[in-house]
Amino acid sequence: MKALNTIARYLVGGLFIFSGLIKVNDPVGTQIKLEEYFSVFAVDIAPFFESLKPISLFLSMLLSTLEVVLGVALLFKYREKLVTTLLLVIIVFFTFLTFYSAYFNKVTDCGCFGDAIKLTPWQSFTKDIVLLFFIVILFLNRKKNELIRDGVRRTAVVAASLVFCLIVEFWSVNHLPTIDFRAYKVGASIPTDMLPPDDNPSQVPKITNFAIWGDESDFTMDALTGSKLLVIVHEAEKSDIDSYGMLNSLISAIENDVQVVAVTASSGQQFENLRHSVQLAIPYYYSDKTLLKTMIRSNPGLVLLKDGEVKGKWHYNDIPGASELLSTLNQ
Repeated sequence: MKALNTIARYLVGGLFIFSGLIKVNDPVGTQIKLEEYFSVFAVDIAPFFESLKPISLFLSMLLSTLEVVLGVALLFKYREKLVTTLLLVIIVFFTFLTFYSAYFNKVTDCGCFGDAIKLTPWQSFTKDIVLLFFIVILFLNRKKNELIRDGVRRTAVVAASLVFCLIVEFWSVNHLPTIDFRAYKVGASIPTDMLPPDDNPSQVPKITNFAIWGDESDFTMDALTGSKLLVIVHEAEKSDIDSYGMLNSLISAIENDVQVVAVTASSGQQFENLRHSVQLAIPYYYSDKTLLKTMIRSNPGLVLLKDGEVKGKWHYNDIPGASELLSTLNQ
């Protein structure tokens, strides 16, 4: 039993830290996934889930940080009674989510490991059942919460993991994820990734939903030709207004070298309102909101393309100067 308990501790602790760190790196991605769950639950279970959407980013950061901190605490045998109880509550909650997704086919990707590792709903549910088994073992063999000689050291380690997670999360929200696991990361070739791999033509391409269109014509292939700076605006009414002054200055400085266009998921009227209020004098096109949020976690955000290759991406807090952008384009 002692050996099984040790295996359970390292397995559960390591997996929670790994899963949590991936989410901490991209809290906005987890926010998007939570909003997807809330939309489904609002229809299928109770309307109040819709009211949780405004705090979905907070919940994303809370759950992601909790995963890492509890994993570290478990590995260091810190407050085992409290930690194993919280782990049991969390895994029961996650198991319900993954079962609901799998059985009713509501959310096709649970987001357990963010965009780093994709699992089918039934794979996610199976993973959680295994974790539930090991966490129950840990819970049944938990020790009383007693003061220990090196409690200060262990407390410091757990506290350090908490501070680390918060720093990374606030950086990711206000800039961009440090590590980009998505198909539209810098260096990716969108045209290439829209095709099945040469060694396995039956495999699904990495990118299946890239599409941009205008009121009168399709812009998808044009976007993948030549030098393009896409100004991504997920939702016009939620876009950061203060960033457009610097953005307009950049556009004026590079308009002879790079074609700049806006891409939005908002309606034409909504974007026209934004466009006039911030004096954004560039053409605009439409795309799917999920695609745009996958491309960049910033509203507005900048995606620099050269013949369909992603050369650079910038958060609205990090709008580059003209020389930096053109240097990135020619790298």
